Amino acid sequence: MLLRTRITLNARPLLRTYASSAGPNALVFLEHRDGVLDSGSLSAVTAAGQLGGKVTGLITGGPEIKDMVEKAKK
Repeated sequence: MLLRTRITLNARPLLRTYASSAGPNALVFLEHRDGVLDSGSLSAVTAAGQLGGKVTGLITGGPEIKDMVEKAKK
């Protein structure tokens, strides 16, 4: 008995593709005291923005949190 194998002639060559995001995403924890954002936190936001990806800031605190969010957006 003779075994036959089927050969496909229109097969594409194997190509490697990698999933990648548009840029690195960053999560920055913003520190504040007495209504003033910490300068180190602001520097971290600036550095994360220069990477080219999405930057997300996280601020926790009391009643002055809305003011802190507005300052951080600038």
